[in-house]
Amino acid sequence: MSHLLSRRGVLLSATSSQRKESEPKESIFTSEDYLEAAKQAARWIDSVATETADGITWLPEPDHKEKTSTVSSPLTLYSGNAGIVLFLLQLSQVTQQDEYLQKAKRGADLLVKQWPSVATFKSGLLASPYSFYNGLGGVAFTLLETWKVSGQERYREAALAITKEISQAAKPASKGITWTGSPAVGFGDSGIILYLLHAADRLNDESYRHLAAEAGEHLLNVAKEDPRGGLRWYGFTNPEQFKFPRDSYFPNFEIGTAGTAYTLARLYEANKDKRFIDAAEGGALHLRNIATVKGDSALVYYREPDLRGLYYLGYCHGPTGTARLFYQLHKVTGRPEHLAWTEKLARGIVESGVPDQQTPGFWYVVCQCCGSAGVSDFFLGLAAGTGKKEYLAVARKFSDQLLSRGTNFDGNGYRWYQAWTRVKPAEVSAETGYMIGAAGEGAALLHAYLVSEKRHWTSAFPDNPFPLTAG
Repeated sequence: MSHLLSRRGVLLSATSSQRKESEPKESIFTSEDYLEAAKQAARWIDSVATETADGITWLPEPDHKEKTSTVSSPLTLYSGNAGIVLFLLQLSQVTQQDEYLQKAKRGADLLVKQWPSVATFKSGLLASPYSFYNGLGGVAFTLLETWKVSGQERYREAALAITKEISQAAKPASKGITWTGSPAVGFGDSGIILYLLHAADRLNDESYRHLAAEAGEHLLNVAKEDPRGGLRWYGFTNPEQFKFPRDSYFPNFEIGTAGTAYTLARLYEANKDKRFIDAAEGGALHLRNIATVKGDSALVYYREPDLRGLYYLGYCHGPTGTARLFYQLHKVTGRPEHLAWTEKLARGIVESGVPDQQTPGFWYVVCQCCGSAGVSDFFLGLAAGTGKKEYLAVARKFSDQLLSRGTNFDGNGYRWYQAWTRVKPAEVSAETGYMIGAAGEGAALLHAYLVSEKRHWTSAFPDNPFPLTAG
């Protein structure tokens, strides 16, 4: 994840004339170019597939064939099979080409047979047995999506078995229950809660909604009052394990306050418990109080206490993720100030000057987690949620930049090289998975195609509050 960067950056404030110059121009690519690039991403992924008795598996980082995993278990959504299956499912629905569906099903077959291994996987940067992005929650989500598209019960049955496993793995906390001890979305309890809310709907089982609310009690209990106002949550229970300072605090979405507060707002939407919305509002107040505001734009810095001058722009630690909290609050409360802050954070991205210029928090990264693919999807969602066409133009700008960065030097299809870990800018890699690889980058271009053609998206993760329409 790009949160490993340790360089300083600045929020770039645009004058009105500078802003006018940075307004998005017409796309240099057609919608068919986006679709073809998504197909080429699938072709590259297919070039590194291996058929086994259990199903298809794909190399996570094909330039290093000795690697069976990178960030998390080779089966997960973040950097493994589950994320690739999701991309292929979407591509099959958009193109109506059966070959994509068959490959997605074979990838899902592997998940059906091998999912228990995720719970015991120990290596990898962020291995987390039950979490959404790095564990079983995302695997179950993918299997439910496969069931939805294919209609084949074996995928539902496996998803149900996984969901029961997640439920039984919950441990009593001082209040409520926990799986990880961490309230984070990325690898902690919040991501599990969001999956359980999704499972309650898809599996038609209210017990999962009740379990999610019980886990919400733990989130309420570990909230910290901030002297600057509002509430905050520490995603890392042991930052030193990742070579961060002991008192590190990450305020944004994947690891910090924004994601946990978003989860509490979702819990309120599900059961109308006022304590959840009050805590979510407390998180939003804290973020507003620490944000750097320049005119009508805002950004929230990457980390305290040492990197308050560095601003990420993507999903993991930037406004692409954090704005989701404010949009969700607007959805459930109707308060206009929350929508105003959603758009302030969006303008923070635009006024930074990316993607035309690369800032320290966005340098040479195009993936869903922390780069152009995630930003493009965010602006497409914001356009759908607000009806403002200017956000479609911003999304096109990021889609064009993403497409232009694709590489097909060996004729096997598109892949994207990037320095996503950021601490070693000379080290670039191209992965196949969803959050930091070609599956997610191809999916973003597929979404850009759908919106250009005024068609609906086919699916969205539980941490995405935006409507699945063309805006």
